[in-house]
Amino acid sequence: MTGTLPFMSMNNLDIALNNDVDYIPTPRSGLDDWESLIYVLSWLGTFGINITDEAQRIADLKAQKQEQKDRFSAGLKGGTSLGQTKQKMLKPYNKLLIRKWREGGTDDILWCKRSHMESYEKFDMSIVQDFYKDEYSSLQTLVHELRNNLFDNAKCLPECKGTFILATIDPPTNPFKARIDYASDIMKDLLAVVVVYVETIQHELQLHWINRGLCIVFVDINTHDTACVLGTVA
Repeated sequence: MTGTLPFMSMNNLDIALNNDVDYIPTPRSGLDDWESLIYVLSWLGTFGINITDEAQRIADLKAQKQEQKDRFSAGLKGGTSLGQTKQKMLKPYNKLLIRKWREGGTDDILWCKRSHMESYEKFDMSIVQDFYKDEYSSLQTLVHELRNNLFDNAKCLPECKGTFILATIDPPTNPFKARIDYASDIMKDLLAVVVVYVETIQHELQLHWINRGLCIVFVDINTHDTACVLGTVA
């Protein structure tokens, strides 16, 4: 098995799990790379796009916890001022569902990803709503649009949509295999999504790049291959 579990595509996780001689894997394609990109961006959106933001999130959690203790001691109720400025309460790591992308066995991680990515609503409730900063709103929009175009692309037939393999129906439905026939069109749509949002994302995150670092997404226009690189600026 190659790859980092939290960022591996469901298809690659499925291939890693199956040692059956009769198992016919879905061919790897650029769709796997785009899916991995969604996971990388979601991870960065949750924990911060650089070490500084990650450290600040930990500090904010500690301050939030201390303020809750202080308010409890004073007999006060309601949200903390930190939560109000963030417009939401931060969750500790053990309360974040995204942690399930790296915990347990490969089969557990695969099942959680299938569930989290199954629909816009599930992805939003389980992952996107836990993005660290409100300033990451464009990043939230980007990952939603990428998920929608990858798993629920309007150009595809119904059997191409979704994240679950339905082996108990006749005929069995494997959306990952079905999407291979549409891979070129899907990847063009995914690239178009990035092009549309790149200026907004750059504007939103530019201070992070200038000051500390940024997740830079490179997309090869000809092959649609993608790479996510963490860079830092001294």
